[in-house]
Amino acid sequence: MKKLYCTLTVLIALSGASHAQTNMNIGGGYFGHTLTHPGIVLEFELEKMFSEKASMPLRLDAGFYSHPRNHYGLFVDLNFGFRRYFKSGLFLEESIGIGVLEAIINSDGVYSVDDNGNVSEASRFNPPDLVPSITLGIGYNLTKNSGRQNLVWFRPKIYWQYPHKTSSTFNPAIQVGFTHTINIK
Repeated sequence: MKKLYCTLTVLIALSGASHAQTNMNIGGGYFGHTLTHPGIVLEFELEKMFSEKASMPLRLDAGFYSHPRNHYGLFVDLNFGFRRYFKSGLFLEESIGIGVLEAIINSDGVYSVDDNGNVSEASRFNPPDLVPSITLGIGYNLTKNSGRQNLVWFRPKIYWQYPHKTSSTFNPAIQVGFTHTINIK
């Protein structure tokens, strides 16, 4: 975990040291927890353009998903990565992230049993989980050769939940959506 923090710190520091064009992007789309449990994701992104072909986006994702008959999830996730554009309009991306997930049990009642066998009502809110993640992506720039970008993307993602699950257990997810450039600096 310390390696992840160190890597994120170094990458963010290095990206801030250069003088490149920065795009402010907003977007959103479908978020599928374990691929099929539906939700939404909203994003705000600062994309530092180093050339027409390469950028380093810093993206803040916020979202919600519903796991029927089990729980609802609310999450906030900060991702840092690399995006490679091609002349055709196609792009590839990858990022690492860190975030927080709050799971809310979807039930009429939640109960706990103490050491003496006494049953009492408990909170529907699980303690928040730390959520490191790895995301890959493929997409297409609908407005190539234009200053303001309109991107469509597909992002498979895996993430872990600490301390709720063991370090060897991860959750797959998919994100499908759209991003639009709102400001260029």
